[in-house]
Amino acid sequence: MSEFRRDPITGRWTLIAENRSARPNEYGAAAPSSPSNCPFCAGHESWTPSEVAAYGPPGRAPNGPGWTVRTIPNKFPTVAPDVGTPHDGVADPGVARRPGFGYHEVVVESPAHAPLFPFLGGDRAHEVLTMVRARLRVLSSRAGVASLVAFENSGPESGGTLFHPHAQIVALAEVPPRLAEEAEAAARVARATGGNCLFETVLDDERRAATRVIADTAELTAYAPFASEHPYEVRLVPRRHSGSLAEATDAELGGVAGLLPGVLRALLAIVPDASYNFVTRSFASGRPESATYHWHVDVLPRLVRPDGFEVGVGIAVNPVSPEAAAEEIRSALAAGADGPARPKT
Repeated sequence: MSEFRRDPITGRWTLIAENRSARPNEYGAAAPSSPSNCPFCAGHESWTPSEVAAYGPPGRAPNGPGWTVRTIPNKFPTVAPDVGTPHDGVADPGVARRPGFGYHEVVVESPAHAPLFPFLGGDRAHEVLTMVRARLRVLSSRAGVASLVAFENSGPESGGTLFHPHAQIVALAEVPPRLAEEAEAAARVARATGGNCLFETVLDDERRAATRVIADTAELTAYAPFASEHPYEVRLVPRRHSGSLAEATDAELGGVAGLLPGVLRALLAIVPDASYNFVTRSFASGRPESATYHWHVDVLPRLVRPDGFEVGVGIAVNPVSPEAAAEEIRSALAAGADGPARPKT
């Protein structure tokens, strides 16, 4: 079956082409790193920049062992605060240029090299998310910051380079295209309807249809988006309207901590050693776009490489229909999905 589907939020088109899943793949996965040379493992704190925040027992010395979750500046940042102010223009006729201003932090999720985030356990996952919320609040209030993205790379196809479980936060002076697309659509619907939330409208539609819903809790719903660009893509949306994970309640963080690891374990049970990203986007504190935006977490499995057609036309091709993906993930969750928690060394 091949079918074009239009995303009800961004308007982007995806081509669902289930026959593409039969293509052969001769590319192998890269071997993970070892604890002995991992800068994020306990005892190697001096290998990283000085921590900006950490959870641990009272009296623990900064930049020493004993921590449970630790945040550090990224040693190889995508953006940095010392490259000039975000609005410094550079004279260059015919093009637009400005410094890559921003903040890039790493949230090290555990002092141990494994298990990965899906296997940390609910309490530990909640602690990681609490740290992410705290850092989003700090970075969101800094001068020059317009938007933030918190994400995790896992596996060689995700863009990740270190196996040790860690998330990242990037604060930007700009509003990136995907966030702008979502926010503009949400604002347009709010204006047209007198305040309705686009994300909640889509969520209500998904819950009524039920075919793509994976899990429904008091705090949030997980579903496979109608026009998923990635096979086994999942979106977690909180019921309460809020513009950023920085504003999430403890109960909402608990809901994510209880559901997100299970969804990831289900993915790993269906596709062992799957690479994936999970991502949440938001605006900085006080930005007017936050009023109509609705934060969410996207799970984006990285199971296929885009080919010339996708790159050339700008349309993603997904070989697994969202309906089939939702059914498989629900089945894996019901079966007590599990997967490899430790690296193959």
